[in-house]
Amino acid sequence: MKRLIVYRYLLFLFMIFGVAACEDEFRPELNKYDDLIVVDGLLTNGDDPLEVKLSIASSVYEKIYIPLPGAEIRITDQNGEVILLAESDPGVYVAADSMFRGVSGNTYQLHITLPDGRRYVSDECLLRASIPIDSVIAIPENPELGETEHDLPGVQFYVENHSPNADTLFYLWRLSQTYKYRSSFDIDYIWVGEYVAYPNPDSLRTCWITENVEQLFFASSEYVAPSAVNRYPLHFVSTADRTLSIRYSVMVKQLNVDESVYRFYDAIEEQNFEQGDLWSQQPVQIRGNMHRVDNEQEPVLGYFIVAGETQKRIFIDQPDLPFYYTACTPEFDLRWIPFEPPANWPIYIDDIMFLGWAFASQKSCFDCRLSGGEISPPGFWVSK
Repeated sequence: MKRLIVYRYLLFLFMIFGVAACEDEFRPELNKYDDLIVVDGLLTNGDDPLEVKLSIASSVYEKIYIPLPGAEIRITDQNGEVILLAESDPGVYVAADSMFRGVSGNTYQLHITLPDGRRYVSDECLLRASIPIDSVIAIPENPELGETEHDLPGVQFYVENHSPNADTLFYLWRLSQTYKYRSSFDIDYIWVGEYVAYPNPDSLRTCWITENVEQLFFASSEYVAPSAVNRYPLHFVSTADRTLSIRYSVMVKQLNVDESVYRFYDAIEEQNFEQGDLWSQQPVQIRGNMHRVDNEQEPVLGYFIVAGETQKRIFIDQPDLPFYYTACTPEFDLRWIPFEPPANWPIYIDDIMFLGWAFASQKSCFDCRLSGGEISPPGFWVSK
């Protein structure tokens, strides 16, 4: 009886692993979606200049950016005014009149002619009025205290606003962050075939860096409140690196968009969430508001966004949280330095108090610019 039970158990395992071994990766045929044009355009009444980016969709299995240069692009409004765009970089087109901004209440339409003669046009888009941002809130959170679901401590940012009317509104938030940080060591001496005293030891130690927050945030007041958004969560910045280590600033740009823009990004988020194996939702084609003039059936990816914009910037200092980034380790054995080839010069050295001269394996431990920053603060920066 025991042998029969063991036999059946082994047979059951064989069937399970046998079936698993016969599974092949499912790779749907998506070649027909290659080489489509992608439009990424934004027109607001805010400070950002009008910009349209054109590219070619790459294979779903090889994600690369392929700019589309040489196009003729113009924008028209309901009064027949024409705004011409010029190519500033391959595939990037900006208004020839750098002072041009959209006007609330006007409708705009994007027209594109490619070098091969194909023509594309957007829907007519209304530039809606700007909605004020009441506040951007920064709240420190620590998983050890049960305050967040993130793995590390950090700061969660929120936005709040209100509208003077009770209509349902649709929002898109685009963020950029700027932060001050310091490299690990001063530069007291450099090796350039001999040891030379460095005139300004801390001149390359402090930097500022500005970068876009990759995530895009969008919401509707439909399910929140008819005229207000209360503490809508934006991005979370952890203490895994130096971003929050001294002083941090976030610029929140709020776009008042129409419902079709909101539905477009909502569909993209749902598709990206529902993907994976054979049993998940298969890739689908999400149409924007661009169309080919002589062939409505040709898919055009991306969106031309026209929106009222408001901005708000806040600053925060280092939060009272534990940090988990690793500082550079000083190395005190300088005997090998005279044998370094000139290609590795200059070699930076810090005279650490009570410990002596030290170097580090990476120059970024001394020169903060090598981590992407600049040694001068941006014009909007406000010190403590």
